[in-house]
Amino acid sequence: MTSFSSASRRGSALAITLIALTVLLLLVVGAITFTGRNQSAAVSKMRGDRVEACAETARRHLLSRLKVFGAGAIPVTSINLEQVLMDDEVVSDRSTMRTAHIGDTDSAPTAAVLASSSFSSGKDQVSDAANTLREGTTGGSYYRVVVMCGEPGGRQAETEFVFRFGI
Repeated sequence: MTSFSSASRRGSALAITLIALTVLLLLVVGAITFTGRNQSAAVSKMRGDRVEACAETARRHLLSRLKVFGAGAIPVTSINLEQVLMDDEVVSDRSTMRTAHIGDTDSAPTAAVLASSSFSSGKDQVSDAANTLREGTTGGSYYRVVVMCGEPGGRQAETEFVFRFGI
């Protein structure tokens, strides 16, 4: 009878070992799945941040080019910006910044003149007019512009901003 009881103990040890390995395998598979989901979320967040940074770059580029765009021949409202950025080694994967709305495939002028009376400080401006070139009565015009940045994969970001030009 003693041989029967020692055999049953060995059999239960094998079953316990198999159950422990199965639980450990499930934990490892769960950890791998969780890591994969976090990686794809991180990649998606990084791509979104990249497109938003591109839209901010488009805004800054447009503001830096105002002297060229507004130099008499081209009015500010006719600004048409379209530029491919060197943000990827593969040419077909590079982002494009343009004056457009989300969904537009071509650039189009998006600048619009805003009345200075729509700004609280626009009508009560006081400044020294000596040696200052002024356009209009308020010393420049306010413009609203929309710039958009898009990746070839379809992700896009748009920035709308107001600035004053012609002081």
